[in-house]
Amino acid sequence: MNDYIQLTIASDEFEDKPQHLVDVLGSVPVKSIVFEIQKEFNLKGSFALWLKRSKQELDINRTLSEQSINTGAELEFGRKAKRIPAGSVEITGSKRGFFTVEGSKETFAVVWQPALIGRSTDTASASVLAVDLTPVDKSKSISRQHASVSENGGSFSIQRLAEGNPVTVDGTQIGYLSPVSLKHHSVVKIGMVTLTFNVEDNAEYVKEE
Repeated sequence: MNDYIQLTIASDEFEDKPQHLVDVLGSVPVKSIVFEIQKEFNLKGSFALWLKRSKQELDINRTLSEQSINTGAELEFGRKAKRIPAGSVEITGSKRGFFTVEGSKETFAVVWQPALIGRSTDTASASVLAVDLTPVDKSKSISRQHASVSENGGSFSIQRLAEGNPVTVDGTQIGYLSPVSLKHHSVVKIGMVTLTFNVEDNAEYVKEE
């Protein structure tokens, strides 16, 4: 007999409504559920499900039943958290920054510093990037470690990491290793990719392990 579990799954990624009430087989691996959600909303990248209250990501290789997820559970769906690379530190201040790619819904949160911006060529290079622009850098105009963002007391700054790495902030080319302040709604161009930088209160942000 197939046992279904009735769940509420909420996400900012859902285009139609913020949460869905669904019936899911308890014997289905979590990765299959994640895949179906990505397929339904045409989402690319690494995603996860986690318990709404604990923010603990579910093991994608185990079933809901194996993880004691029962009817009535409230889950959230979103981009999978990245581990903080060696040599970087978590940003724990009152503000958080994030980039949105122009013309898309692609968003990157700046949760550690220095937060490297670049283009990955393999798993190792992707693991150190806070902002991996590979999917949107169609012309390959971005280097592997193109620029970096830092935070101090709720203020953010950006610098380019090589003389051949073009970076503009609000239409002005920035110098090599010369940090420039980022403001709310600053328009940043990395290579040929345009981003908007935003700042918001960090009170509701919870780091995902």
